[in-house]
Amino acid sequence: MARGRKPRNWVKMDCEGLLRGSINYLLPLDGQAVWMKMIALSEVCGGRPGWIEDNNGNGLPNEYIAHELHCTVDLFALVMEKMKGDGAIEVNGTGAIHLVNFQHYQFSEYDRQRPYRLAKKERDKQTYGEFKNVFLADDEKEKLIAKFGEAGFKNRVEKLSSGIASKGYQYKSHYATILTWERTDKKPEINKPIIKPQGVKIER
Repeated sequence: MARGRKPRNWVKMDCEGLLRGSINYLLPLDGQAVWMKMIALSEVCGGRPGWIEDNNGNGLPNEYIAHELHCTVDLFALVMEKMKGDGAIEVNGTGAIHLVNFQHYQFSEYDRQRPYRLAKKERDKQTYGEFKNVFLADDEKEKLIAKFGEAGFKNRVEKLSSGIASKGYQYKSHYATILTWERTDKKPEINKPIIKPQGVKIER
């Protein structure tokens, strides 16, 4: 199951909840440590952040999870019982464990709005080229003009526009495509040997 982003190697902690929240009377100290490790495990385990599951979205054996958390199976079962009762955990039909408030505490409003910002940026792109099929944001256009000049920018856009129209090229980013083509076109030339026709004198 696709995660949609690379797992982080860190998580945020709710300091107020950690010091004064319900885990302080629900769990013994070693159980609180297991709960914090479960938060970390749900970031790097399986397909979805906030879930403890395998890559197909199915639950994992309690013995395996306890081993990952470096605790006994009995202690892990106690934490599961108490946190489910507190509404902090849900378990679906496959046994996958969902930490209910993970998304709320781990991602800011800026993070949550990121897909909408990216979608808006795509909508705001302008069309260029003879066939109106090259899409660039204003900042991307400015960077290309700064790098290649106005004429160089137009030449590269027309090359891409013609390629898309005639050969059906498809690219996620036309800006990245122009830069990639530039690097490819600048491959170092290999000196080829000069073949001297018989009876012909070649002046150097």
